[in-house]
Amino acid sequence: MFSPLEAEIMRIVWDRKSVTVREVWLELRSRGKRLAYTTVMTVMVRLHEKGILSRVKEGKGYRYFPNYPRETLLKRFVDSAIDRIVAVFGEPAISYLAKVVGKRR
Repeated sequence: MFSPLEAEIMRIVWDRKSVTVREVWLELRSRGKRLAYTTVMTVMVRLHEKGILSRVKEGKGYRYFPNYPRETLLKRFVDSAIDRIVAVFGEPAISYLAKVVGKRR
C-alpha cells in the first residue's frame, strides 16, 4: 500500500506520464503542500527502489516513469489486502466483504 504522500506523488506521475522530482515538488507546492524538495526526492527514490517507478538520467537528476498502470497496482493492492484479511479472519471475512461490496454497487 502507498502512504498518503506516495499516493499523491503516484497520481501526479500517472497523470503526467513522466516527471522529474522538481516537477512533482512544484505540483505539490501548487496544491498547498509545503514539503522539502529532499522529502519528495526521497519518496521518489524509494518508489524506484520498490520497482514502482523507473528512471533515466536527465541532466543532473532523473526523469521518472510509472512501471505499472494505475489499474494494475490497484488490482495488486486489493488482492494483497484481501489475501491478508482472509488469512487472519477466514470465511467470515469473505462474507463480510461480499456484503460491503454489494451495498456499494
